[in-house]
Amino acid sequence: MRLYTLFLCLVCSVLWAGSLSAKILQPEDRIVFIGDSITGQGGGNEHGWVWLIRDALKAVDASNAQTIIPLGGSGHTVGSWRNIEKNSREKKTGTLDVKKYQVGVELDKHADVVVIMLGMNDVLSTHLANTDAGIEKWKAQYRGLLQAVRERSSPRVMALATPTPCTEDTNSPKNLAMDRMVVALKALAEEEDCLILPTRETAWEVLAAGRRLKPDFHFSHDQVHPNRYGHPMIAAGMLRGFGEAEAATLMLEKAVPADSSGISYELEPKLSDVLTDEAVFELTVYAQNGVARVELPDGWRCDLLASSKDVYRFELTARLAKRVNPFEIRSGEETCEVSIPAPWLLATANKGWFGWSQGVYDPNKGALDSDMAVRTGEGLDLLLTNGEIEPGKPLKWDRFIGNVNYGGNGDPAVVDFAQVTYFRPGEIGYGLRWIYSEHARPVRLTVSRPGFAGVSYSQVWLNGDSIYSGDTSKARGQLFESSVRKGWNLLSFKTNFSQWQWQLEVGMIGLEGDDLNDLSYSIVPKNLPTTARMALDLGSE
Repeated sequence: MRLYTLFLCLVCSVLWAGSLSAKILQPEDRIVFIGDSITGQGGGNEHGWVWLIRDALKAVDASNAQTIIPLGGSGHTVGSWRNIEKNSREKKTGTLDVKKYQVGVELDKHADVVVIMLGMNDVLSTHLANTDAGIEKWKAQYRGLLQAVRERSSPRVMALATPTPCTEDTNSPKNLAMDRMVVALKALAEEEDCLILPTRETAWEVLAAGRRLKPDFHFSHDQVHPNRYGHPMIAAGMLRGFGEAEAATLMLEKAVPADSSGISYELEPKLSDVLTDEAVFELTVYAQNGVARVELPDGWRCDLLASSKDVYRFELTARLAKRVNPFEIRSGEETCEVSIPAPWLLATANKGWFGWSQGVYDPNKGALDSDMAVRTGEGLDLLLTNGEIEPGKPLKWDRFIGNVNYGGNGDPAVVDFAQVTYFRPGEIGYGLRWIYSEHARPVRLTVSRPGFAGVSYSQVWLNGDSIYSGDTSKARGQLFESSVRKGWNLLSFKTNFSQWQWQLEVGMIGLEGDDLNDLSYSIVPKNLPTTARMALDLGSE
């Protein structure tokens, strides 16, 4: 039996434990799915999870002929869907992502089964306050929506699907907030006699199985929307909740890769001092061809913590001095190269909509005393120890090391703030990185917003010089001429968040074949020489 089949069986055993129930769906059911862009893509793509559910049901029982209605709308939250439902009572011609279906017409028809899957945009758009009061408000809005749809469509079964993950890290601030939402959702389902469909739980189980086979396995192509594995994954979660075990198995066979890279691994950072270039990780290796061995650069250390069959756990201590810091894992004749990106020193704080007016940010009105220290490095010691953006609003400092679970997929130039904070509108982010060059040289810098959606304003500086100041998305595709001097250089930025994703790319490339591979990186503050330019008033661009 191939290894992926063994893993699939393991996943299935977890999925179905205590979950096997009598079939809930009937062959002639009319099933309406209510959701956001994930439902929109599930219904707008012929290989989307909505149609995979239909096909899987038909494959296991030829009498299944359910009618499927996907009502998914990009960007919608629970609250905005309440408005869609209300408005569609008067304007029955309104459509969402799948234009074939008119919302008012479809909701006014009788539905045998209604499935609601919402919550992604509540955390993604930052509408949801991650507080007890915020979760209760969200639950109340959800109750209002399901009661309105139930009264209108008279379904035999009302089902609530748990929202799929936002980022692929179980411990990301967004996912921790979503976990609280799921607790509220399950309580709501019990109170309102609704069925829970475990799409979120299935996502985590499939991700764990996929990562045992491939280190770069993903169920999403952008940390939100399903990819070729994510669509059958969602379908499996839905079918599992409906008690359709055989159909769920068909979907799981598509959700987990059918091959293996021979060696797979997961690399998780462990808590340690922020201000050090030495980082400690827990390295889990899945070695299918013999004992796992780790080959390290000089100065690194790797200690075996435990092993069981083909799973090895190590504690890895690495000094991240280069833009990309590689090492090797070996098992039998197989070799896998792993790369850890250079870190950033980040700080975040929230001052509300300071500097923003009608969706436009003014860097002069939003200027803070802390900006100068980040821009030039002067006075940074004080800012690191007890810096505040205003009394009672301290800066939260983090060491950021990108990885495959977030935007950028481990690109050393990309910062995804979802890795360090549950950001809200108006949040401020600082980033610093010291770069050592053996000689002066010209460089070009790139500034971009990598995500699929996001509104932010960013200012980027190199040794105090302004490289870019403006709407982050408008810098995409541009090259900014600059230079590094001999010795240490400070690359820093300030970014002000408005809505949706908060990601920023600040990269550096060489000229005329200069690959910049000899540069060294650090997040430990350096005493840089003060230049005449830095001594000037740098408040204006």
